Amino acid sequence: MLAPLSTARPGESLHRVPFSHEAVANAFVMLGLLPEARAEEILAGYRTELEAKGFTFGVLTGELSVRPGAHGYQDAQATGRSDLTEIPLAAAGGSVPLPVPGGHAELNLSWATLTPGGAKLRLAGTTPGDASPPRPGQLPYRMVFSQDPGLGLANKAVSGLSVTDDLGRGYRLQPDGWRTGPRGEGQPGRTFEGDVLAEPEPGANPSTPGTAVSWLEFAAGSEPPVRVPLRAAAGVPTGPAEPPWPTPAECYLAALASVTSMSIGTVALDTAGIVAAVADALLWVGALPPGSVLLSGTTPVPAASWREQLKHQWGGQAYQRARASEPERVGLAVALPLRRATAVIESVAALDDYVSIQLYGHPWVSGEYWPMITPCFQVRAVDDTGAQYEGMRGSGGGGPESSFEFWFWPPVVPEARWIRVIVSTLWEAAWADVDIPGRS
Repeated sequence: MLAPLSTARPGESLHRVPFSHEAVANAFVMLGLLPEARAEEILAGYRTELEAKGFTFGVLTGELSVRPGAHGYQDAQATGRSDLTEIPLAAAGGSVPLPVPGGHAELNLSWATLTPGGAKLRLAGTTPGDASPPRPGQLPYRMVFSQDPGLGLANKAVSGLSVTDDLGRGYRLQPDGWRTGPRGEGQPGRTFEGDVLAEPEPGANPSTPGTAVSWLEFAAGSEPPVRVPLRAAAGVPTGPAEPPWPTPAECYLAALASVTSMSIGTVALDTAGIVAAVADALLWVGALPPGSVLLSGTTPVPAASWREQLKHQWGGQAYQRARASEPERVGLAVALPLRRATAVIESVAALDDYVSIQLYGHPWVSGEYWPMITPCFQVRAVDDTGAQYEGMRGSGGGGPESSFEFWFWPPVVPEARWIRVIVSTLWEAAWADVDIPGRS
């Protein structure tokens, strides 16, 4: 497929090149049709040849590489479950007030997830003091990398905490940056929210195999300690499900083809040409069935543009409301029965018709831009009324072990009491029936 690049000449247009070639290589690596090292070797050979002729490469012109894209995905697949350090073992949900020495701030635990490497905590709170109005154009919440009004008090509140578990182990707290913003109009002080990693202190007694941590206790100075129970999944129904498409290649191609327009900087990509190149390559190697309905044109047309805009507009507003009001949350740590991947529903949260889950997955890599897509985990759902939902990925990150929030679109109907969450990879799928908090 790359051979015609040998005849390229400076000053000439590289039609659909190299994005279509990158896209095919990325698809082959994600689907296991070609080892990543071999794909990189093939692409690099032509990149060197073109550079010698005076062509330049970069984000706007293509890089003839599967980096970032599928880079590292095959290596991550080879990692055994026993080597995972962030897999959820137990979880706690719901806003729990935590002690703060001297009352310098209000501090709450939004949720906690116990992992083999420690505990992941989401903390939120408010600090006293004069209100600091946002600068023109400043978002209500922003990541803080330097001193911010109230930030010192937030750090002080967390640094004054001590954490222990029922096994007698102590933990060191390591904040991972704060998102801060002013409180409501006329209210002094600031709000803050951030993730904190609680690692067992050096020399702490390791837990014996089969011994689970059942609670974490938070203490600060002379304030009464607060004990937070951790819940391991018990009695949550799970089972295997059918993937969205019959073959992995169809799952991949359907995700790639869902994008009908894309620009990188000032460069508008030929989305139809790129999707056609990937489909053609998958057909030639026998990965895409000739009788696939993706090829027949009988598949549903993409959603109208106004629906797509509504989806993201509603989701953004609902997300901000949930962050401001703290939705009702339940810790789950439900492991799904997948064979080729690891997925755990850490928690479920609900605020009115906004329902979301926190999903841990491995292996999980994220492409930087289309068409270097990496659909490692996709989420959909159906509730007890029969309504169907699409899982929209929200905040989160990491890799190859990652944890992301998924919220459901359209808004979850008020009559629904439970929801069947279906998590899919390119090869398989599994479900779990989860009660919606506050609707029992």
